[in-house]
Amino acid sequence: MSHASPRVAPGRRLAAWLRRVPIADPVDRRNAPALQVLLLFLGIEIPLNKGYHLLSGHVSMTGARLAVDLGTDVAIAGAAFFAVWMIRRGRLRQGIAAFLTILMGCAVAANLAFGHQLQAFDPYPMVMLTTAALVIGRRALWIVYACIPVVFALGMASPWGLGPARSGNAFQNLPSLAFSYLMIAIVLDRTVAALRETLWKAQRSAQQLREQMIERERMRERMLHMQKIESVGHLASGVSHDFNNVLGAIVGYTAERHRLEELDFDPEPDARRMGEALEGIELAAQHGIALSRKLLSFSRRELAVPARFDAAQALADLVPMLRQLFDGRVDVVLDVPDTPVPVCLDRSQLDLVMLNFAANARDAMPGGGRFGVTLRDTGDGWARIVVADTGQGMPPEVMRQAFEPFFTTKPAGEGTGLGLAVAREMAQEAGGTLTVDSTPGRGTRFTLQLPRVA
Repeated sequence: MSHASPRVAPGRRLAAWLRRVPIADPVDRRNAPALQVLLLFLGIEIPLNKGYHLLSGHVSMTGARLAVDLGTDVAIAGAAFFAVWMIRRGRLRQGIAAFLTILMGCAVAANLAFGHQLQAFDPYPMVMLTTAALVIGRRALWIVYACIPVVFALGMASPWGLGPARSGNAFQNLPSLAFSYLMIAIVLDRTVAALRETLWKAQRSAQQLREQMIERERMRERMLHMQKIESVGHLASGVSHDFNNVLGAIVGYTAERHRLEELDFDPEPDARRMGEALEGIELAAQHGIALSRKLLSFSRRELAVPARFDAAQALADLVPMLRQLFDGRVDVVLDVPDTPVPVCLDRSQLDLVMLNFAANARDAMPGGGRFGVTLRDTGDGWARIVVADTGQGMPPEVMRQAFEPFFTTKPAGEGTGLGLAVAREMAQEAGGTLTVDSTPGRGTRFTLQLPRVA
């Protein structure tokens, strides 16, 4: 089914057309619509008004004076349309200057033809002063003001300056008129100068702000680059620590080879144990490959690849590797439900997080203890993984900083402080949370909550 395009009101179309001018200066571009409306009004109103007076018989002039009257009206209307044409081509100031020049010439012709008495209430001198000051500038303002007394003087010196009686001094009002327009010109000059100075300061401040923002963005990029370089160094040591965990698991599995040299070798059960050891070695090697891929992906700034999987099965697959991180004095206990608990995140990240939990628990239980992993489906859309140990625990000041990147209480060379920071980041990226609860001498418990997917 076709849909008709929404109709735009004529007024909006006209406003859009008036604003659509190729002018670079922001002030001129904002003034262009109003100036075009004024010029179009003059170009249309003057001929219509003159035509109405001619048709109604209200015009009593004849001969040369009628020709001057019609000629000036046609010239002003034509100048108005010409100025609009110039504005539409991006030459606003040139168009206004041409309009003011023609308007001034028409004022001279009208004052000579009709005298100043008939032109005394003509609004065009004010229009010329204001337009010159606001659009073109101070120089144009004072040029227009210098011409206005000359125009008045020409009108006063004309045969019609004082009317038919021609009594009194023809120029007696010229000083007061010149002084009055001088006051107006001074007010316009000061007002426009203040506006332009304020605008210039605003533009300079905006330019400085843009330069500061560009420089700040450059500094930010440099800082990010330096942080990346520094993080690569920290990550390399962290990955090395994780590789040590993987290699430790592999070494633990290879210790099963002693069964081949024992006198009480039983082929069936010992072969099964050897098979389990080889399977563990394969799993540890796969985790080593995942670690190297993570390091490469970090250098390329690649994103994690979330996938849907059963958290219970993933933790069960990880238990043999977790047990190899501890000696016989630490019991590894897994408690997961029989039903699947599906979650969606990068599985290799979850494995690394669990390995980091186990490595921290191993360091906190040098004399042995218990390391437990519990998974529960809370029933309200969350999967909760609780990792608890019976180690030394953490004091409150350490617990508050536990998730800060590069914060560690281990000696130099034995920890990077990235494990828990990465764990919290993984939880947040998956839409979950990670919290810690610890008491000195009573162990530590981490609670990882992940959104359960359908």
